[in-house]
Formats: sequence, structure tokens, C-alpha cells
Amino acid sequence: MMLNVAIDRPDARWLPSRHHFAVARLIGYILLGRTRPAVDRPGHLILSIDRDQTAVEMHLTAFWVFATTACYVAALLPFALPLSIILAIPLAAVAIHLPIVLGGPILRALTGDGNHIKIVSVITMVLLLIASSYVATTRTWARFVAWLFFAILLLNGVAAVILWLLRGSVKAAEERCVR
Repeated sequence: MMLNVAIDRPDARWLPSRHHFAVARLIGYILLGRTRPAVDRPGHLILSIDRDQTAVEMHLTAFWVFATTACYVAALLPFALPLSIILAIPLAAVAIHLPIVLGGPILRALTGDGNHIKIVSVITMVLLLIASSYVATTRTWARFVAWLFFAILLLNGVAAVILWLLRGSVKAAEERCVR
């Protein structure tokens, strides 16, 4: 397996291929075009080119999934909002991890795919899509969270289309930074 790296190129932080989701890749591409390579910097910088390397993107996505799940759980609880949110936090953690722990090995055995990141992502997003579809049709306050979930998915889809249209210039921008 060959690992692409960018050496002594601080602007390579914004390479679209270092980001997982289309929105982050599009933002990275825009920032890459606005950032100029730094020259004569002391020390060395080596950045791996891997789509799961962006900590900010991964943490924001994890927070988004957790907060969305916590809102859905809080809306289902029969308590007033402050108490239901407090109780929803540990219940959301269980609600997220239980399908992954139980369904992950089954899905891995059925598909034969050893990519655990992909399996966990598919399980999580499919369950959130189903839950959001249900919550969006209810009359609870959480329906706004569900519609926000769909808006973010739509935004990511639009960003993916834009990146597909710009694929030639994105590839050329990346080739300038990668060795």
C-alpha cells in the first residue's frame, strides 16, 4: 500500500483528499486556492493524504450525530425538556453504540467487507436517516432537528455535485502539493 504525503507544504492541510465529506472537501478546495505555499519555514512538516485525517471534521460529525440522536431520544421521553435532555445524553450514547456493536459484526460477515469505518458509517447514517424520517413527521420540537439533518445531507449532496464538476481542477490542485 502506498501512502501519499505532502512534505513541507502547509497549504496541503486543505487538500480535498484529506477530508471525508463533500462539504469539507469543497471548503478545503476553496481554502487551498486562497492559501499560498509557505517558503523558508524552519522545521519540517509531513502531512499524510488520508480522508480520515481531519480531526475537526471527524469531531464535528460525531457531535452532530450524537446531538441529533440525543434530541430524538429527549423528544421521546415523557419528561419536561431540561430533565429529558439530561436523561437523553446517556441513552443516546447507548442508542448509537448498540446497533454498531450488535449489527456491525453481522453486516461485516454478510458483506465480507473488512472496512470497519465504512460499516459503522453506513449503520449510523441509515439509522439516523430512518429516525429523522420518522421524527420529521411528528409534531414535536425535534422535527426541526430532523429537518436540519436533511438540510445538512442536501448540502453535502450539492457539494458533491460541485466537486464532481470541478474534479479536473481539484486533481490539478492536489497534484501540485503531493509527492
